[in-house]
Amino acid sequence: MTDTTLQTERVPRLVQEILGERSVTDVIPADEGTDDVFFVTVEMPDGDRSCVLKSRSFVDPPSFRVEPRILDFVNRRTGIPVPNVLGYVDEHDDLSAPFFLMERASGEAVSGPTSLTDDALSRTARDAGRHLGELHAAATFDGYGWLRAGMDADAEPSVGDLSLADLEPDWPARVRSYAEANLSRIEESERFADLTDDLRAGLDSHLEAVPEDPEPVLLHDDYRFGNLLVDSETGAVRTVLDWGNQFTGHHEFDLATTEHYLCGRRPLDADRRAIVHDALLDGYAETNELTRDDAFRRRQRAYRFVAQLCALAWFDLWYRGSDDPEKDATRQKELALSLLP
Repeated sequence: MTDTTLQTERVPRLVQEILGERSVTDVIPADEGTDDVFFVTVEMPDGDRSCVLKSRSFVDPPSFRVEPRILDFVNRRTGIPVPNVLGYVDEHDDLSAPFFLMERASGEAVSGPTSLTDDALSRTARDAGRHLGELHAAATFDGYGWLRAGMDADAEPSVGDLSLADLEPDWPARVRSYAEANLSRIEESERFADLTDDLRAGLDSHLEAVPEDPEPVLLHDDYRFGNLLVDSETGAVRTVLDWGNQFTGHHEFDLATTEHYLCGRRPLDADRRAIVHDALLDGYAETNELTRDDAFRRRQRAYRFVAQLCALAWFDLWYRGSDDPEKDATRQKELALSLLP
């Protein structure tokens, strides 16, 4: 856990707010997470149940409150393996809210693609493609914006209790807004600031390939090993986690970001990127339509470029604790430059 603000001894009170007077027999803080996360064991009528309590401490409340609602949405409308939400509290006079409780999911956490064989990595990528295809087919939304709980948005809910906030007039405007937020961080950084002009010019050029009004679908945008529980032998994805800060957009954007994550942001000609790329698209074609023509390849390059800006903007957070940060910085810089038009 990054910054634990909720004391362990207070966790049973939050669990009881959701489940009633159940006994909490064990509380273990998670090692990782941007918010407060605890593994808890709860006495239930059918025996002890392993659960996860998540309480907001880092992200803003509207971004946090949407996660249990998206998990419910994904559970109802797709076959993607996600934790079952047992309940959530949006606001509370006495307790640190929002927070929610979910069942503990199955699978193992792996550190990244280097932990898997080529065959297992291919399986993970194929499962990712299938999951994204299902997700994108589940619903179409009213525009391009951030998903929010109905209580946190001015607009009427689009799907269930999910609303859109900070709407953009079209998809290229949404992509530019996403990219410019990262470019501003890059410009203010000491490590990559000298790249800003070239990157901004590259963005202008790549946006010419971005379609104006593709169907707005729910994007995961963070399908990475840190948010997956897998079978480390086979690579099969057992659980997909972290649905707390999603937005709507072109389904192809999710493919580009997921390829980056699952191959470990390797160079474009790396063998392991090719493994991920092929399996990801093959899996997607099993659950959704996909046309792999020259226009698609141009859009994928544009979306990879936009997604790579995140690695530069958030480098100090993402690569904190790296064994060789200078080597990692050089590799991420070279990948960004190789994606320039």
